[in-house]
Amino acid sequence: MPDAPSPEMLSAELDILLARNGITVPDTRRATVMAAYADLRQQIALLHGRYGAAAEPANVFRLSPMESQGDAT
Repeated sequence: MPDAPSPEMLSAELDILLARNGITVPDTRRATVMAAYADLRQQIALLHGRYGAAAEPANVFRLSPMESQGDAT
């Protein structure tokens, strides 16, 4: 797993992402958003490094709900 970015780099990255999407975070919530973003990045890195393309399913199953049979007596 690659090294985690420094807190300064992580903060700058978050600022760019927020600005790009027009999101304003109040100063009172900045620390909480920063902690959540750092945790999200760690989870993504963990999942990204765990599985390769060969682990992807070859096909996807889609089940339709059974239609009501009513009173089948």
